[in-house]
Amino acid sequence: MSKFQSFVFLLLLSSFWFSCKKVDIKFGEQFLDNGYTQIMKIDTFNADLSTIRLDSFTTSSSGGTLLGTYTDPYFGKITSQCYSEMIPPFYEGPYTNTFFDSICLIMLPNREFYGDSSQPVQVNVHKVTQIINGYEANPMQIFNVRSFPVDPVPLGSASVFVRPLRRDSIKVRLSDAFGIELLNKLGDPNDKDMRAPDAFIKYFNGIRVSTSNNGNFAFGCKDSLFIRLYYKQSQLFLNSKKYDIGISAKFHHYNQITVDRAGSALQNLDNNRELHSSQTGNAAYTSYVGGAIARVRFNSIRDVLKIPNYAKLLRATLVVKPLRGSYSPSFALPPLLRMATTNVNNQIGFDIFFVNNGSAFTQYGNLTLDYLYGENTNYFYDVTDYVGSLVKDPSLSNPGLLMLPPSPAMETSFNRLAVGNRLNNNGKTELILVYAAVK
Repeated sequence: MSKFQSFVFLLLLSSFWFSCKKVDIKFGEQFLDNGYTQIMKIDTFNADLSTIRLDSFTTSSSGGTLLGTYTDPYFGKITSQCYSEMIPPFYEGPYTNTFFDSICLIMLPNREFYGDSSQPVQVNVHKVTQIINGYEANPMQIFNVRSFPVDPVPLGSASVFVRPLRRDSIKVRLSDAFGIELLNKLGDPNDKDMRAPDAFIKYFNGIRVSTSNNGNFAFGCKDSLFIRLYYKQSQLFLNSKKYDIGISAKFHHYNQITVDRAGSALQNLDNNRELHSSQTGNAAYTSYVGGAIARVRFNSIRDVLKIPNYAKLLRATLVVKPLRGSYSPSFALPPLLRMATTNVNNQIGFDIFFVNNGSAFTQYGNLTLDYLYGENTNYFYDVTDYVGSLVKDPSLSNPGLLMLPPSPAMETSFNRLAVGNRLNNNGKTELILVYAAVK
């Protein structure tokens, strides 16, 4: 063999050797089209869905009042009423030469509502007959399942039209006898109840505000409700005056929320810690006030390592598609929806975030709405770091991510979410991966 032929043979042999070996590439922020790498996209990895039961949650100090009853096809019959401790203002007497006019409860809507607002709502106010307090382990918290006894005879009732978007005040006329009693106590120089908050709370434990339970409408108000006593005082002239009794400590103002799931899509959730989406119409559901949270898991995510020539995960995007027909302007989606890590006990952990200029910010999905066709209603999340950690470390547990609004909106909003699994043609939750492959 000549020297030239030997050189050609060695050149061909070395070319064959390098063509069969994956090139060791350092992946940075950019990929160069060097003939060895490909950027691939795949959306066939399953986003496994289930619905988690929420037994109870804190509603004190939430910043809002929820009232009403409505029946939801997904969550069942949801009823909310509020309890509130009240205290008088600083005493500024004297209250002499006074004449009673009227007394009422005043509430201010906060634009939260669900259902049919075209019908009047019966609002009932009852006197609580036991001091409102928290649990011994944590006196600053009161949960949605807590209740206190009330006087069966209402302090007042009224049939009112609630216009939540106009924020018109809601007024419920209370018993004249109650108002006269308060005014007489104010005018009594020996009365202690109206001069010290602790004494007043023992005298008047608080109120429960509720609605008739046969409606299909619920609404929210600010946690600034108050009882207003109107009276006249004879001085040089007969002057009209008012006396306001407001909320005491905000942690003694809370919403009692009950759910009857009979006949709903989640009717079996009461007897189960969670329900897989295959048991609930190929869908999962979130309504914090409805006691349910949708969870997504990526059970097969490490199968990405079995893809031929797989080299590195570049991006993972979670696309959450609410079911078509499950939402409308009157039955709204959460405008902000976070993905929170969880554990085997389904406790809420850290939010999935993004980093901008060195600071971390929670991702809320950047909701886009398509009321006409429903095809382009989506939430989007960059879950690259979360998914990447699951791919890299087989020892990590994979309890999933919880879909829920931020606090305190989740405790004070009726907005809810229904999302489909990969078998649901009305909306599929997808995990889209972009990865680098070596040719």
